[in-house]
Amino acid sequence: MIRTLLVLIFLLGSTLSIAQRKKHKESQNFKLEELAPGVWAAIQNDQYGKAFCNAGIVDLGDKTLVFDAFTNPRAAAELMDVAERLTKRPVSFVVNSHFHSDHIRGNQVFKPMASIISTSITRDMIAKMEPLQKEWDKQNASVFLKANKKIYNTSYGLDRAELPLWIGYYEGLLETIDDLELTLPDMVFNDSLWIIGTKLDVKLVEFKNCHTGSDLVMYIPSLKIAFMGDLLFVHRHPWLADGDPINWQEQLNKVYADLSVDTFVPGHGQVGDKKTVKELADYLGNVQKLAIESNGDSTRTASLMQQIPAPYRDWYFVRYYQPNIQFLMHTATLNPR
Repeated sequence: MIRTLLVLIFLLGSTLSIAQRKKHKESQNFKLEELAPGVWAAIQNDQYGKAFCNAGIVDLGDKTLVFDAFTNPRAAAELMDVAERLTKRPVSFVVNSHFHSDHIRGNQVFKPMASIISTSITRDMIAKMEPLQKEWDKQNASVFLKANKKIYNTSYGLDRAELPLWIGYYEGLLETIDDLELTLPDMVFNDSLWIIGTKLDVKLVEFKNCHTGSDLVMYIPSLKIAFMGDLLFVHRHPWLADGDPINWQEQLNKVYADLSVDTFVPGHGQVGDKKTVKELADYLGNVQKLAIESNGDSTRTASLMQQIPAPYRDWYFVRYYQPNIQFLMHTATLNPR
């Protein structure tokens, strides 16, 4: 009788364990990483995931906050479900780090329960640029998806390894593009904003003219954590053409020197540390120097375009490298400093 009872208990436990795993199965769009009690990073899945950027979840104690909302509303709905499961309450705040579509299109999922927060400049830029970006995506996403799938079958090395990321991105665009709703922030600030919780406080700080005209970083001072948005890319080429790389580099060097933070969640790539902040600051300085030195010399320019500098050859977002160099050469010509 006791043996039978033990078998039944074992079977019941196994069944509950399987059910629990099914209920909390790992996302195909992002991987959840707990950074501290009540703080999670949602890191995009490069293997056909459709989030395309990183996000964050913070349990403030009395309220739940999400940092960045992904590019795909279906991935954002999954993020919202995970946040509500972890904190056992609805999401109250969604923070948009900047205006780029891969960080804001999930906004619509969180309304009307949550307030969407950004800087005032970011809100204006979303209102101006998102309708244009949506129209461009409607016209071009299917072409780019087809091209990336074709290239995948004939490529090798890093080029091939990175393509599932882009295929997932364009598939995600196509599956939701007709359902997108322009959802603007309804709370804006300039310079800085504190959000006070019963367990954790966060400070939102504006950085002007870096990756874009206005980016914000979310600091959790008590835990020495910063959610950087696209002020930080980890082992990925950043997109430069919407900002000021010189000021961006200066600000990253200041962040690097700040001893109050030691864990950094990038907009793209794995969770980083001081070293990764310095690596991106050095990247910005190095590519600017190379672009300026090569400008006007067709041989050196051709070589620079074809050969990524050695420290950065294994970085993802390879397709950003040449536009970055072209942008730097153009701005150096127009605005010599």
